Amino acid sequence: MKTLLRNFLRIIAACCCLLVLGGGWWLIENYDHIYKLVTVVRAVENDYLYEIDREQLTDGAIKGMMANLGDAYAAYIDEEQFGVFQQSISGDVYGIGVYVNQDAEGNIVIIAPIEDGPAEAAGILAGDILKAVDGVRVEGLDLDTVVAKMRAGSDTEASITVWRDGEEYTYVIKRYLVAKTKTVFGEMLTENENIAYLRITSFSAQTSQELVETINELRTTHTINGVVLDLRNNSGGEVGSAIDIARLFVESGPVLHVVYNDEKQITYSATEAQIHVPLAVLVNEHSASASEILAGALKESGAGKLVGTKTFGKGVVQGVYFLHDGTAVKFTQAKYLTPNKNDIHGIGISPDIYVELPENIELNSGEDLQLQKALEVVQR
Repeated sequence: MKTLLRNFLRIIAACCCLLVLGGGWWLIENYDHIYKLVTVVRAVENDYLYEIDREQLTDGAIKGMMANLGDAYAAYIDEEQFGVFQQSISGDVYGIGVYVNQDAEGNIVIIAPIEDGPAEAAGILAGDILKAVDGVRVEGLDLDTVVAKMRAGSDTEASITVWRDGEEYTYVIKRYLVAKTKTVFGEMLTENENIAYLRITSFSAQTSQELVETINELRTTHTINGVVLDLRNNSGGEVGSAIDIARLFVESGPVLHVVYNDEKQITYSATEAQIHVPLAVLVNEHSASASEILAGALKESGAGKLVGTKTFGKGVVQGVYFLHDGTAVKFTQAKYLTPNKNDIHGIGISPDIYVELPENIELNSGEDLQLQKALEVVQR
């Protein structure tokens, strides 16, 4: 054990020398913190009665560091989660077909099942609260951990337990390739055949192209005199797609500002709109992140009117830092500001026209009051 401690101290000393030679003073400036950590390592190595698992101790220390940042989105990504993360980058993600988010009480809420996905077919409903995955209770777990548990390889099944109306229900759902999921749905509204209804369920790298293709397809048979863009229950995704879609409707000017901890700011702007028709944007309390970027850009640029209820309020972006052993850490590294530089994190975006949807009313149904109001907006 003393050999391990000596090696640890040598590594720290070597890092100090390298950083000083390279002009970096971080370790010297944080000497007290490093010394405290080394002292604890020395005490445990020398005097702890029982056998220790060094890897477990290291992982625990990093988890504690992330937990004490006070950042709801900070997390340590272990080897199991890291595998899922790599799959998501490659697009080979197998899941049950749900959009989820974590509410203020820590509950994992099913925002909506993916249309025509296995979760929808099994009976999972929007608003269900996730209680267990494969028999493992999820209370107290962070969102990334729970999502990792729902994902696995092809030809596998997941046992999903949800809480609904005071009772628990369990479903066995076969996983499928999520990357094949379509994110844009479009049709001409029967109430007015010149109004296009476009629904974006999430933002992937292909969403902006999907939207353009959907509009072009509708234009082959109809003249589009107005658009209703539905972002309800859309918890976000690829920011670049949201920016690209905003540029389709915003004539000119900023659509998004990203601010980092050193006050460095990157501004994304539109230069020439491609679509020039009245626009109404449907939002609700489950419209988050990239959805709010798009909604904020359309509202503050004057390109469209927001209809519905206040959005979720996620205006921060996370960075992932890969570690040498196949793990990683994730924490917030920047915040989003709307075109008028409003910080919506923890606040949300208020609609121009507030319309609440009664309970048990399906979106895009004949009783959808929010959609009816949006239709009125684009017909004025």
